[in-house]
Amino acid sequence: MAAGKKTSLTKRQREIYEFLRDKIVNRGYGPTVREIGQHFEIRSPNGVMCHLKALERKGLISREQNMSRAIQLAESPQNRLNVRLIGTAAAAGPIQPSVSLDESVSFREVFDGMDLGCLKVEGSNFAPLNIASGDYLIICRDAQVTPGCHVVALDDRHSVVLCTVQEGSSQLVPLISGGYTPTTRQVLGVLTGVIRRFRRPLPPAEPAT
Repeated sequence: MAAGKKTSLTKRQREIYEFLRDKIVNRGYGPTVREIGQHFEIRSPNGVMCHLKALERKGLISREQNMSRAIQLAESPQNRLNVRLIGTAAAAGPIQPSVSLDESVSFREVFDGMDLGCLKVEGSNFAPLNIASGDYLIICRDAQVTPGCHVVALDDRHSVVLCTVQEGSSQLVPLISGGYTPTTRQVLGVLTGVIRRFRRPLPPAEPAT
């Protein structure tokens, strides 16, 4: 935070700003109004909003209307959940560049949730779903299980199974069919994304002097 901006804040505004910054930097997304109120024992949501509006007026944060977690730090070099869209890659065709230089894709919904977890995949059990060994399954443990969503569950053998929630019912249907039909015993959470990490190239060695 710039020194000039920091001195213009009240003690409570500074505390709330540091709380926002900690959550955004270390957790990956901002807290809700309710979380802020509970942390600072502010009973009224309007009281929290007054502090947020003050921080916004002073140029420290930006907010998107009607989105509970859409708080961004103005000083952040980039929102790491937003990636600039450079084009469309079609199979056996040339890249189609993005029309707008400012267009970006948000992956915020992948990490949206208060209780997030991940599972590291080992082996080729999920290969039919194009999920490889070493991939990470991002799971939202507090998300509501609704028809059409994908869930990560444990079966009667305590093995991880990926299921979809059948439309019109709450029945879980395994995404991979095989000779054994598992019985789901415990739902770990809703699957919100799969992350695959590739090895990044090492920077070139500096020439000896």
